[in-house]
Amino acid sequence: MVYSLGAVFLVVAIILTVTWRSHTQATQPVDYSGAIAQAVEAKVFPVLVPTPLAAGYVPTSARFEAETYGATGDVRWYLGFTTPAKEFVSLWQSTGPMGKILAATSNHGDCSQKQVINNAEWIKCENPKPLARVLAMKKDGVTTVVSGTASFTELEAFIKSLRVAQ
Repeated sequence: MVYSLGAVFLVVAIILTVTWRSHTQATQPVDYSGAIAQAVEAKVFPVLVPTPLAAGYVPTSARFEAETYGATGDVRWYLGFTTPAKEFVSLWQSTGPMGKILAATSNHGDCSQKQVINNAEWIKCENPKPLARVLAMKKDGVTTVVSGTASFTELEAFIKSLRVAQ
């Protein structure tokens, strides 16, 4: 019986060794200039981009697409980054309904606080599990959301770097 149990453990160890793989994710930077051009060309709203891009930020996703949380015809501009500390920061601009977008980006977190950034009032949301920090505002029918796992201080610095793309 001891030999049989040892043989089973040996087989399991061999299988685990052969099939083991690293669980770290390699983030590949993306060139988001084409997505910016597409969003600007659509002329739906002033498209924001971080300028200059903070040192160590790596763009990981960019798209201009139909808004899945809105009505037919609603669109969104989405831009995602990893920070030097391997946290996540994203920018989401949308013509869709703010409530649905906030629920999605904050994982239905607490959105009861407000914060003034660049003379504009932003809604501040947080959900500890899964971690989501969100700053959002609505202006001229466009909801702008900056969210991620980075600190609120870093999200605020990101907001202060936003400029209208040309």
